[in-house]
Amino acid sequence: MNIELATQSIRTLNDLGVADFVICAGARNAPLVKVLGQAIGANIRYFYDERAAGFWAMGVARRKGRPVAVVTTSGTAAAELLPATIEAHYTGVPLVLVTADRPREYRGSGAPQAIEQVGIFSSYVQSCFDIAQVEELRAVSELAQPLARPLHLNICFSEPLIDATVPQLQIHRNDIVKSELPVAVNPDFGSKIKSFFQKVKKPLVVVGAVQESERGRLQETLVALGAPVYIEAQSGLREDSALAELIIRSGELSLSASRVTEVFDGLLRIGSVPTLRLWRDLDLGLSHWPVLSVCENHFSGLARESDVVDFSNFFDFMVARSKTDSIDHERSAEFLKTESDRAKKLEQLIQKYPTSEVAQFRRLSEMIPSEDFVFVGNSLPIREWDLAATYARPHARAFANRGANGIDGLISTFLGMCQPNRSNWVVLGDLSALYDLNALSAATDEQTLRIVVVNNGGGRIFDRMFQDKAFLNGHNLNFQKWAEMFGFSYVLWTPDSQSREEGRHVVIEIQPDVEASSHFWREYAELCR
Repeated sequence: MNIELATQSIRTLNDLGVADFVICAGARNAPLVKVLGQAIGANIRYFYDERAAGFWAMGVARRKGRPVAVVTTSGTAAAELLPATIEAHYTGVPLVLVTADRPREYRGSGAPQAIEQVGIFSSYVQSCFDIAQVEELRAVSELAQPLARPLHLNICFSEPLIDATVPQLQIHRNDIVKSELPVAVNPDFGSKIKSFFQKVKKPLVVVGAVQESERGRLQETLVALGAPVYIEAQSGLREDSALAELIIRSGELSLSASRVTEVFDGLLRIGSVPTLRLWRDLDLGLSHWPVLSVCENHFSGLARESDVVDFSNFFDFMVARSKTDSIDHERSAEFLKTESDRAKKLEQLIQKYPTSEVAQFRRLSEMIPSEDFVFVGNSLPIREWDLAATYARPHARAFANRGANGIDGLISTFLGMCQPNRSNWVVLGDLSALYDLNALSAATDEQTLRIVVVNNGGGRIFDRMFQDKAFLNGHNLNFQKWAEMFGFSYVLWTPDSQSREEGRHVVIEIQPDVEASSHFWREYAELCR
């Protein structure tokens, strides 16, 4: 019965578009491990750490645009998948969680490896199926295709675990892509967009992560709209020359609540929830501001009520928009001129402190080729990249984990997303690297990897926020031995260093000048007052 249940479970998943499986082998999931081991056509990776495996699988699902399954044994192994599931939920990634379980009668008994696995992922999965019989898989097969969010299959196996001959299952690699999440309960998208532009004549536009398929139409729309726009690197449009005259380049601190209210009367968000501080102010001092979000999931990103529409309806509306609905450009032009002067002063400030952390991000962006894949870590790195990365060299393949904004699983996600036919860079902080040290074991010889760790001795973003060393998580570690442990080359990179990153896999450690960084941030804050 176990082998038959495992076989039919895998066949059902394959019918839903799953051809990639990450296996974290244990005793209880032995039937699944055995069947997948004999399967023909499956893409299988083995990993010993379920937490890292979950993020790696999510990265593969993001890269391929189709569901990827993680197969675990029972007990806390299943619980380790929760962080990746949360991230996948908020980014609309079809991550499939296949957790083996002991028979149902063990639940609540305290027996070894018997925890309450059903419902463990709460609302972060679109469905949870508790499977003990082949007949119970029928409900799974009736799911709408393609999958749009995480899915949980909890499969119960009794002993003996291997109870029949293992068949040779054929896995089909169908190119099912994930569907978009429902955007809003009210389907009257046109009225929402029209209402926004009736109230807002001087919009500030903020662009976050955007799918590559949407970028062409978005660029045309932004040019036609002609409003000032703050563009994050994940959009792929940050360095777009057609938008150069509209882009706000002086960083997020220049968009204080007091300053923007003098120029703008509402905010148009396009893509993922932004990183900038102004977004948080929309729930505080700017709670009266109209906000319209154009995105591919249903999350407004705000605690207050605001409208959310999808890309296709937004683009259709903008094409049909009447000229009488045009926005007021006069104040925007004045703002962009002042903003341009401030951006020049920011440039001088970066040059003034060449050993600062921000200056290191400038140098990195100037060095990384445009065609390379770049994954930027959360906390300070993503903000510093958006602030300081050069506009002279476009980086359209820049990504991040911005669903839950966590610093865990970043290297694992990166390794799942990176491409075999180009160099792949991840730029992250030291604490993020320490969270995910074992991820490097997932590297392959087909990949060319550059792991950039900005080692500033702890969580400097909190040091700036609270001026309290209790938040710093300070340390005196370096990452050379970590690189050597996994067979990576190692480079200690400084502004004066002549070392070049050599080898297929390289860890590049940057140790910025903490004092110079503090001076930079202090003077930048003064510049933006």
